[in-house]
Amino acid sequence: MKEMRLSMRLVAILLAACVLATGAAFVVTVYVNGTRWINRANNTRLADAKKTTVQGSIYDAAGLELAGSSAPGERHYLSDTAARRALSHTLGDQTNMSATGVENFHASTLLGITRTRTDYTLQRLVGYDPVGSSLALTVDAELTKELASLLPPDKNGAAVIINYRTGAILAMASKPDFDPADMGAEVKDTAYYNRVLQMRYAPGSTFKIITLTAALETLPGVDEEMFNCAGVWNYGDHSLKCAGNAVHGNLTLSQAFTRSCNITFGSLAYRLGAKTLKDTAERFGFNFNFAFNDLMLYESWCLRKSAGAGDLIQAGFGQGTTQVTPLHMAMIAGAIANGGAMMEPQLISKVYSPAGAVVKTLEPAVFRQCTDAETAETVARYMYQTVKNGTASRAAISGYTDGYVCGKTGSAEWSNNKDDATHAWYAGFLYGDDAHPYAIAVVVEKGGSGGSVAAPIAAKALKKAIERNVY
Repeated sequence: MKEMRLSMRLVAILLAACVLATGAAFVVTVYVNGTRWINRANNTRLADAKKTTVQGSIYDAAGLELAGSSAPGERHYLSDTAARRALSHTLGDQTNMSATGVENFHASTLLGITRTRTDYTLQRLVGYDPVGSSLALTVDAELTKELASLLPPDKNGAAVIINYRTGAILAMASKPDFDPADMGAEVKDTAYYNRVLQMRYAPGSTFKIITLTAALETLPGVDEEMFNCAGVWNYGDHSLKCAGNAVHGNLTLSQAFTRSCNITFGSLAYRLGAKTLKDTAERFGFNFNFAFNDLMLYESWCLRKSAGAGDLIQAGFGQGTTQVTPLHMAMIAGAIANGGAMMEPQLISKVYSPAGAVVKTLEPAVFRQCTDAETAETVARYMYQTVKNGTASRAAISGYTDGYVCGKTGSAEWSNNKDDATHAWYAGFLYGDDAHPYAIAVVVEKGGSGGSVAAPIAAKALKKAIERNVY
């Protein structure tokens, strides 16, 4: 009998534990995905609310109204067409074509969906249309307009500038774009796709930031070694050549990074091994299901599955199965600038009640510590040398003396056809300038060389950000 009672108690305890675990999992899931669920395009409650609610306004960081409503079912946008199109992916639209835009991702706030039924009924009884909450964004409209104008008009691509101390997104632009004020107009294919948040690209040599970090952390004395690049490296049944058939000869690690030697970084990845390189990449956010409160960011990938030597070596310089979004690449660069601390990206700076009271303000949060401050400082120094006298020299900002421009270029292959132009990449930041803690990522699809195409875009964009003094 005692044994039976003991067994029954154990069963009861196990059942209680299962119930608690299920409940906890449900709470966590709702907390993480609640915003995504309630703002889904097929949520009929949202469609009904738009017919009866005056939607809240959306403002940029300088207080400029980007979108507003004067009556239920009505929505107006700023009159500057170029700025409106540049901000289209940030704002979103009223027809739910752009799932990641503020109009869509934060629809429940703008429509006051979370208000109580009593509040809603009282507003209707006194003769007022219900009013949603308003949002102030971290982005600057003028800077976003400039950023979009710098992307080549005949190419698809994306660019984003963040404050690496707070995580605030200061500007992001994606091409092709659309006009949220004219959703009936014909648009280019994938125009509603926000490439900053949703497009995964091979990062090319910008990924050498990760490989370099892993090498500095785990290979004692590696920064004092000499490497040799004979232009080709044979491993197993495969061979690796440096870009443009370059022969770099004898190199220090710093020189290999500055001159972007694929053979050096492919061999480093091989020495590190898949586990070490993958673990380092995952500390920087790869293979992680991002679930941020302010925005929807697609997952980046690195060595997700068991990797052979070929994929491991390719990963060392950002090729093979390695994929990253532009925002994530800016976050990686920003983490290096920020002593190894990667901040959670933020898009909403303030939430206003219908009466105009501030009910929420941006609170910077560390997403994760990617590496230690000493390693981050060494990587930053290598990136400075890359801009000073390496492949990223065209990222230098004329007349800038308040800090240092640091960066890394990439020319990422995306096709097996070697005649196809590579995607042009740049990822970097301003260092030692407390007034302008900016990190940037630029990618131009089929743009060619990152050094000649993406780096100059970054220089002009950061110069504009400095002039605007955005923060």
